[in-house]
Formats: sequence, structure tokens, C-alpha cells
Amino acid sequence: MPTASILVLEDEDLIRDLLTTVLEDAGFKVTAFQTADQGCDFLETHPGEVNMVVSDIRMPGKMDGYDLSMLAAERWPALPILLTSGFSGRDLVLGPNVEFLPKPWTSERLLNKVNKSLHIH
Repeated sequence: MPTASILVLEDEDLIRDLLTTVLEDAGFKVTAFQTADQGCDFLETHPGEVNMVVSDIRMPGKMDGYDLSMLAAERWPALPILLTSGFSGRDLVLGPNVEFLPKPWTSERLLNKVNKSLHIH
């Protein structure tokens, strides 16, 4: 089976590095950026190359992770998205392929959500 490619969007360097390490150690190919704006640009210029997005919600820039998830629901409706945040996600209206994982997360919980979203058992 080909390796799934995950786009990681996180403005905090340590958390972005941790996400990248955990996902790469689990066998995923990871591309990471600091903002949702950069992630959106990558999705538009590399259509079909990303199997999933893991994104923080609150980030600097024109759009945050939540905005990106709403845009992706329109442009790439089959693309699974995992949003993370240290803030409560209970007021979020999530699209059909969007999951929420509160921070702090464990590697095990992260990988369980990623595998579920990618239908890997």
C-alpha cells in the first residue's frame, strides 16, 4: 500500500515538529507549514498529492485551520481533516470529513484519529 501523505499546519514550532515526528515514525509522508494560508497554497498547487490535513485551529494569517476546513469541504470534499486546538471545540460546526482532537493530545490518540480518518485499521 502506498504511504499516505499528510499536510501538517501548525504555527508553534515544537508542536509542528512533534506532529511531524509522530506521523513520520508511523510511516506517513509529511509536509508541514506554519500557516493555513501556506497549506491552502500547497493544496491548490499539488492537487491530489495530499491524503489528509492535520491542522491547528488558531494560527496567524488570512485564514485559520477552521477556515481552511470550510474551504476544503467545498474544493476537496473527500479530503479528511483533523483539527486540533487547546480551546474547546464544542462550538465548532464540523464538515462531514472533519474530526476534532483537543490539545494536549497523546501520540496514540493522534494516530487513532488519523488512522480512522484514512480508514486504516
